[in-house]
Amino acid sequence: MTLVSPPTSQNINLTFEEISAAFEQSYDGILVLDGNADVVLVNDAYFRITGLGRKDVEGKNFREFAQNSPYKKTACIEALDTKRPVTRTHVNLFPGKVVMVTAKPILDENGRVRLVIGNCRDMSEMVQLREQLERAQEIEELYYKSLEDPKATAPVAVSSRINEIFHAAAKVSNVDITVLITGESGVGKEVLARYIHENGSRREAPFVAINCGAIPDTLLESEFFGYVGGAFTGALKHGKKGLFETADGGTIFLDEIGDLPFSLQAKLLRALDTGEITRVGANSPTLVNVRIIAATNKDLGKMVYESRFREDLYYRLDVIHFHIPPLRERPEDIRPLCMYFLNEYNRRYGQNKRLSLEVQKALESYIWPGNVRQLKHMLERMVVLSDGEQLELSSISDDGDFWRHKNLTDASVDMIMVNRFSPIPQAIEEVEKQILSHAMKFHSSSRQIAKSTGLDQTTVLRKIKKYGLHQILPRK
Repeated sequence: MTLVSPPTSQNINLTFEEISAAFEQSYDGILVLDGNADVVLVNDAYFRITGLGRKDVEGKNFREFAQNSPYKKTACIEALDTKRPVTRTHVNLFPGKVVMVTAKPILDENGRVRLVIGNCRDMSEMVQLREQLERAQEIEELYYKSLEDPKATAPVAVSSRINEIFHAAAKVSNVDITVLITGESGVGKEVLARYIHENGSRREAPFVAINCGAIPDTLLESEFFGYVGGAFTGALKHGKKGLFETADGGTIFLDEIGDLPFSLQAKLLRALDTGEITRVGANSPTLVNVRIIAATNKDLGKMVYESRFREDLYYRLDVIHFHIPPLRERPEDIRPLCMYFLNEYNRRYGQNKRLSLEVQKALESYIWPGNVRQLKHMLERMVVLSDGEQLELSSISDDGDFWRHKNLTDASVDMIMVNRFSPIPQAIEEVEKQILSHAMKFHSSSRQIAKSTGLDQTTVLRKIKKYGLHQILPRK
């Protein structure tokens, strides 16, 4: 450290207390070691950035400390051993943080290391800002793409999980293979089904969607396969084509396949295996050429175990399986979806509404039990009922369900949600992941997370890596 005296005053001799006070004012963390790697000085910022406690570092030999901790390869020890400046960036070594450490040795007149000055800087905010900028650019591209082509079929998403699903869906779109789509109600199963159809060789042919749970059991067979004239009381004189014949050459989407009556499952299986359907009352079958995409929010595997769904039909449907995660597990998709739906309803109703930043943040922090369908309907309601061009928090003031769940989240009463039909090991992992995710929002170090969750620090670090939670930045 070089002390420079003001030119118009006498030389100032700073006391150790004054030097220490200036040392503590540094926003960056500073760690000073002597030639034996003993800790000489350390400021408060160092503990804030690393999450370490004073008892872990002060009065200790840093080499011994590093060897018995996750911080084995430290810049300060390397600078001490090599006698050269060292700069290293640590990603996820400190949970949820990106920390850049620079260590510089100070040599005596004999070339021995007298001190090592280590400077650590939390780069998390800068990395987060860069990611937010990239995300904003992606959202802007999606928004303007929807303006140019309102019928565009590209997925409205920036999350890696959804993009991976649509990337895989594009691969199977040109192959006539049966697809099963699972996920909670409202996540967009039909959107994915239409994407597969519209990007495949059958795009010019019909896409026929059937909600298996919305048609009375007594009418399902005739709706599926049609009937001949006079087949039953009230039947049309010339008969009627079923939905399978209507979709001939195209795609038939069997939504809520888990609600299909057991008695009809065998006939559906035969249609899938042979490509033939038989109208109600007919004596001979009819050939149809359709692609089958099925979807459900139920656990078909459990239904098979309980003899409520045919095992052979289940495996016939489950050739290619896509599971769409709920919106609460991919909050990065909320804002682009808001922009997409806002643009759609502005165009439909002749409006020019905009979302305030406060509303965007409120929507992103909501758990969305109704998923994308709920978000879509909320945006439509806000566009139609709100006054003024900018949508403020008051625009959703009448939605009691929204604010009830939102207040629970703001009060830190975090809801742990699992699929009630999940296998127990899978459900336990999901609970662990959600608990750790919540803990990382309120604690800045793995030590604090371990204390709050009742786990040891090593286990916390291992599970954070296992569940890919290192991307979640903790709140101060």
